[in-house]
Amino acid sequence: MHLKIWSLWLLLAYLGLAAPVKSLVLDTLTFKERTARGTWIVKHFSPQCKHCRSFQPKWEQVLAGNSLDVSFGEINCLENEALCDSHKVTSWPTVVVFQDGQQQPHALVGDETVEALQSFISRATRKFAENSVVLNSQNYTQYAHRGVWLVKHYSPFCPHCRRMAPHWKRLADELADKFAEDGIWFGEVNCIENGKLCEDNLVDGYPTVNLFVDGRFIEEMLIKYEYPVMKEYMLKLPQRVRSGELAAKKDEPVVANDNRDWDDMANDAVDVAKPVTSKAVVEAPSPNAIVETVSKPADPAPANAAAAAAASEPEEQYNVDGQVVVLTKENFAEKTATGPWFVEFYAPWCPHCQHLAPEWERLGAAARGKINIGKVDCDEAGQLCSDQNVQGFPTLKLIWEGQSLVYKGPRELENMHSFAQGMLAQPRVIKEAEQMQQMRHDNDVVFMFHGDSNGDAVKRISTNVRKMFMAGQLGIVADAKVAKELAGDSYKKPMLAVFKDGRSVVYGGSLASDDAIREWLYAERFPLLPEFTRENADSLFYDSDFLVLGVLPTDAGRSSLDASRETVRSAAVEYQKYLDKSAQHPEQGSKVRFAWIDGPKWSSYVERVFQIPQSEWPSVVIVQSSEDQFYTLDISGRKIEMSKLGIFMAVRAAVDGKLKPQSTKSILVRGAKVIGHMAAAIWAFFFGSILSTLVTIAGIALLAYIVKRTRGAENRNGFNLVKAD
Repeated sequence: MHLKIWSLWLLLAYLGLAAPVKSLVLDTLTFKERTARGTWIVKHFSPQCKHCRSFQPKWEQVLAGNSLDVSFGEINCLENEALCDSHKVTSWPTVVVFQDGQQQPHALVGDETVEALQSFISRATRKFAENSVVLNSQNYTQYAHRGVWLVKHYSPFCPHCRRMAPHWKRLADELADKFAEDGIWFGEVNCIENGKLCEDNLVDGYPTVNLFVDGRFIEEMLIKYEYPVMKEYMLKLPQRVRSGELAAKKDEPVVANDNRDWDDMANDAVDVAKPVTSKAVVEAPSPNAIVETVSKPADPAPANAAAAAAASEPEEQYNVDGQVVVLTKENFAEKTATGPWFVEFYAPWCPHCQHLAPEWERLGAAARGKINIGKVDCDEAGQLCSDQNVQGFPTLKLIWEGQSLVYKGPRELENMHSFAQGMLAQPRVIKEAEQMQQMRHDNDVVFMFHGDSNGDAVKRISTNVRKMFMAGQLGIVADAKVAKELAGDSYKKPMLAVFKDGRSVVYGGSLASDDAIREWLYAERFPLLPEFTRENADSLFYDSDFLVLGVLPTDAGRSSLDASRETVRSAAVEYQKYLDKSAQHPEQGSKVRFAWIDGPKWSSYVERVFQIPQSEWPSVVIVQSSEDQFYTLDISGRKIEMSKLGIFMAVRAAVDGKLKPQSTKSILVRGAKVIGHMAAAIWAFFFGSILSTLVTIAGIALLAYIVKRTRGAENRNGFNLVKAD
C-alpha cells in the first residue's frame, strides 16, 4: 500500500503537480550558470529586513499560483553583497528580471502587493515589458507595424499633457496585461524629440491619441482625456478587434482635431510642433488679441464692449525687421522698456552659446512682428548681466517692462518660439460658467475679472497678466448671471478674483492702480502646495521668507505619495487658517510658502544642501533662503514630524525664531564672516579715527572678497540650482 502511494507521488512529482514552484537559492558561484538561459525572476533580500519578511508570504503565494514559463530565484544580499551590488540593488526587497543572463531595466522595489508582483512578472514575459511602450523614430516602424496600437503623442512642456499623464499611466498599468492577450499595445511618442514622426502620424496638437492597426491610421480618440472616459473607450477595443471591425475599417477622411480648443495650443508653453498639412492648421494668436475658448464658430462680434474695444485697437508690431537686436549696457534699459523681449545672455567663448547662435538668429526671423529678440554679450556687459542675475551661459529670459521669466527648455527653434508665443497668450472671454470650470480643472490657479463695459478696467487687468506671463490663466466674464454663478456670495461688480485650492479670494484693492493689481497677482500666482521645479525654484525661494518643503519619495508608490503630499497640504491649509484668524501675531511680516519636491529626482541636491538622506524620506525642511539657513529639527531637537500638527508647529516655531538653524555655508565661510565682524568691532573700539575707519572698510572688503572666492569654490553649496556651463 505504501509502495503504491509512493509511486503515485513520484508520478505526480514527475508531472509537476505534486509540489508548488520553488524559488532556487542563488549565490555568487551559481548565479551566472543558472540564469544563462530563459527568463528568471530573482528576489534580492536580507533575512534581517522586516519588509523582506513581510514580502515573503506574498512571494510564495505568487510562486504557488504561477503558470508562466519563468524560473524563480533568490539571493541573500548579506551573504552575497558584491553580487547584489553588481545588480544595482540599493534596498530590500528588490525583484529583478534576467533574460538569458542579461539583466532587464525594470525592477520591483519594496514590500509590494501580490497583485503588483503578479503584474510585474506578467510584464517580464510579455513582448514589451513597458505598459506604455516608448516609441521613437528609430523603433516605431519595427514595433507598430504589427498589431493594434493606441499611441499617445505629447510634448513634455504641454500643461494638458502633464495633466493627462497620470490618467494614461493608470490605464496602461491596469489594462496592458489584458490587452496584450488580444495584441493591443499602449505606446507614447515625445513629439519634441520626434517631430517628423508626429507630423507623419497626423498630429496637430498635444496631447493626441491615435489608434493604429498594423501601422495604418484608424481613428483619433476624440474624447476627454480623463480616466473614466478613456477607460470606457479602451474597454471596447478587444471586442472591436475580435469582431474584425478594425481590420475592415478603411482610412477615414482627416478632419480637424476637435478634442482640444485651438486656443489651448496657443496658451500652452511649448504645445505646438512643426505645422502639418494633413489636418487644418490654425495660427497662434498675436500677442494683442483676446482669445475665445469656445470650440464652435466664433460669434461675429465680441461678447461685450470691453472686449470689442480691446479687439478693435490697432495691433502693435514688434520686431518688424525680423532681426536679433544687439543689446548693450548703454541701450538695454531703453530698448527693453517697451514691448516683450526674448533675450539671450551669452559669452563668446561658451560652446553652448556658439551652438545656439544660428538657432537664435532663425528665431529672430520666425518671431517677426510678434516679439523682439535680443542678445547681450556678458563679456562686454558684465555688470548688466550681473544685474539680470545671469549665473550661467547661455541664459534665455523673456522680459516685458520689468518682469522676466527664465526659459529652461530645449534650445531648438520650434521649442523657443512656441514658449514665447505661449507665454504671451491672451486672456479668455468666458460666456458660460462651464468654460471657467474647465479652466479651473486645467490650471492650479485661475483668475476671473468681471467689470463694466467701458473697457478701462479689463484692459488694465489684461495688460498686467500678460506682462506677468499669466494671461492664459485669466477669464474675462461680461455676463452678470455667469459671474454670480461663479462668485457666489462674493459677487460684486467690478471684481477681480482668484480660484485656487478649492476656494476663491477677491481682490480688495484699487482697480485703477497697476502696482496694486500686479502686487496682488504676484502674491496669488502659486497654489497652496506647488511642486518645486527648476522653473519655479527661484520664485519659491526668494519670494518667501520661509519655504516649507516636503521631500517626498515619489518611487514609493502612488498611494504613499498622495498620502505624504496630502499631509503637507493639510499643514499648509492649517497654517493659512491660522493666519486668516489671527489679526495680530508675530508672523504678520513673514511670508511663508509651502511646496513639495520629488525626492528621487532631486536626491543629490537634497542630500548635499539639506543633509537629508533617502532613508529619512518623507521629510520636511523649512528653508530661510535670505539667511542661507534651514531647519530640519523641531523645538525639542527631533526630526520634524511628518504630520499636519508636527509641520504646523515647526513652522510657527521657525518664524518665531525658536528653532536651531543649520547653514548651507561651509565652516570656512561662516568663520570668515564672524572674524570679519569681530575685527571691525575691535578696531573701531580701540581706534576711533577716520584713518582707522578707512582701514577697517578696506579690511572688510578684503574679507568679503575672500568669502566670495571661497563660496565660489564650494561648487555653489547654497540653495541656488546649478546652471549650464
